[in-house]
Amino acid sequence: MRKNLFRHSILVIMLPLLASCETTNHQNSDQKVSKPFFTYHLLKSTPEKPMIVTPTAITTEFKYENGCVLAFDGTRWMTPVFPEGHATFDTTNKTLNLLGVTYQLGEVVFAGGNVTPYDRDNTQFYSHIPAEHCITEYLAKFYGDYEKIYLDRN
Repeated sequence: MRKNLFRHSILVIMLPLLASCETTNHQNSDQKVSKPFFTYHLLKSTPEKPMIVTPTAITTEFKYENGCVLAFDGTRWMTPVFPEGHATFDTTNKTLNLLGVTYQLGEVVFAGGNVTPYDRDNTQFYSHIPAEHCITEYLAKFYGDYEKIYLDRN
């Protein structure tokens, strides 16, 4: 009797968990949103532990090629690195969403950030690493405060 009650209890507990996992996977596949770029955990600045960032900025435009989002700063193509939760890429519409603002590929974005060489041996700080073929020699690391720059291309 106790065995049957235990089995029944396990089924009652596991069934909703299994159903919620299936629902989540289905929702993600419908959206066709991916992360073909690096992400990292951006620490929050507090009075006790202030986050000190050298005030630098980068200006880039983005393209999507072979399943990878790449950033161009006028001299080189780089793999972008965004703080967790700042960026998503819509593979259907080929748009990049940065903190709720949608950017078309080719639009120029000005943001806090810097350019660094990629160090294959120092990846523990990234919360998401893109496919190997998406990783370039340099990374465009973004801190936030994204702003669209409108250029007259006539």
